[in-house]
Amino acid sequence: MKHDVRNGVTITVEKTGESYHTYEDWGLYVTNANPIGDPVQYTNYLEIPARNGKIDLSEALSGRPIFTHRPIKINLMGTREITAWDSVISAFRNMIMGQVCKIQFDNDPSYFWRGRVGIDDFSSVWEWGKFTLDIPEAEPYKYDVLSSADPWLWNPFNFETGIITQIGAIEVDGTETITIPHGYMPTTPEFVVSYFTSLSVECNGVTYGLTSGKNVIPSIIVGGDADVTLTFTGKATVQVVYRGGSL
Repeated sequence: MKHDVRNGVTITVEKTGESYHTYEDWGLYVTNANPIGDPVQYTNYLEIPARNGKIDLSEALSGRPIFTHRPIKINLMGTREITAWDSVISAFRNMIMGQVCKIQFDNDPSYFWRGRVGIDDFSSVWEWGKFTLDIPEAEPYKYDVLSSADPWLWNPFNFETGIITQIGAIEVDGTETITIPHGYMPTTPEFVVSYFTSLSVECNGVTYGLTSGKNVIPSIIVGGDADVTLTFTGKATVQVVYRGGSL
């Protein structure tokens, strides 16, 4: 991430939906060039006596690399009246400290990060104050701002790295087939069924029955290394809801 004082951050508190922009709302500059740390990979090695090397079981259950979390530290600095900083930092703590928040950087508007936010290392000298938004265990993937259920918007879309995932409501009267594009973050979709008479979905040669309302089938994974074809049979309206992501 390049160093740019105009690269502000939008912080959205999940519980309340309130959003704050570090520069536009608070007049704070991001002072570190690389606030996003590397993802931490889950590993599991089994040591067997009299055997050279260890057995790598890290992907034994998932069949793919699994990442547990990543650290994010955003250093912020700004100016206030000399006597104002104590009350200002208290206000920040009251608004976001300990809250699960979405973090969206101005220079990467197609995605948001998610994690529980802390405030560390506050200090002030005269009118200058600085502190760190610390998310030690942010989720490892950044999420698409738009889910498959949201209408596609060109404005936040990154035409170099983005993947269009928008899927409208599918009216099934007989058989309908859709292909979900590959991506960077495997995830389990939700099938939202309405106007239901009967409906099933076939994926990788296996057929699953669906009912009216929300359906989750853990064995159906989309957004991974390959496109996924889904074939619906019956009479109903279904929407495939998922949110892509990227490391």
